[in-house]
Amino acid sequence: MNALSRTVAAACAGVAALVIAGCGGPAAKREPADTQSQGLASVDPCTLLTPDELKSFGFEGPGEPDTTISSEPGCSFRGEPLTVTFYKNQEKTVEAYSHKENWSKFDRLQIDGRAAASATSESGKAARICTAMFDAGGGVILVDVSEFLDQGLDECAEARKVAQVIAPRMPR
Repeated sequence: MNALSRTVAAACAGVAALVIAGCGGPAAKREPADTQSQGLASVDPCTLLTPDELKSFGFEGPGEPDTTISSEPGCSFRGEPLTVTFYKNQEKTVEAYSHKENWSKFDRLQIDGRAAASATSESGKAARICTAMFDAGGGVILVDVSEFLDQGLDECAEARKVAQVIAPRMPR
């Protein structure tokens, strides 16, 4: 699936998470992903942030697994006023994502000394969704941050902050 489909799926997942906000069970204690593994195979998108980190960003656990795109398993966390969805893709890199035609903005940068980018698609811009991504374990980690109601926040800045926290723990 293309990035536009992933963006639309993330927006729908964010709305669905808000609708079912009261239906989740108690938050499970989660440890951050194991950084000693080879590649992203053992990285669980639902454990990229510790419970304390989730709380510091205003997100609530437990996360909701997102299997909409089989090549990009993910996990969504609701929050106020932002929600976040983490994805991993073991087959692509930041460079591969840079060639997508639907980006309205694609800013290359470095996160933890890795190739990274902050990107918004046309539909994501309208939906107030921004993706920060960085190379990890031969693939890429994607951090989609969305703002449910426009409160004038910078989703891209928030996505980059979250990515900067998790990148040092990810495999190279």
